[in-house]
Amino acid sequence: MNKIIITTLLLCTGLIAAGCEKTYSVEELKKDKKLMEEVLVKCLTSGDLKSKNCKNAEQAEFETRKKWGGFGSTNDEQQKSEKQGDSH
Repeated sequence: MNKIIITTLLLCTGLIAAGCEKTYSVEELKKDKKLMEEVLVKCLTSGDLKSKNCKNAEQAEFETRKKWGGFGSTNDEQQKSEKQGDSH
């Protein structure tokens, strides 16, 4: 009986702690890269990708990468063409 009570209390404490987590805005996460990475890692490890923090962190990462000038092959192609222009 005591095991059931202790288990229930631990589960309730965990749910309360998770429910009290601060929600960060996209702007807050864009300003603090370390915080953005922590939130993204927490989202990936917990599997809860639909929470407000996870969505905001994903949006902040997207906007940050967009500001840097491109994704994947688009940016690679631009760098290659710049190198070819320098060599001619």
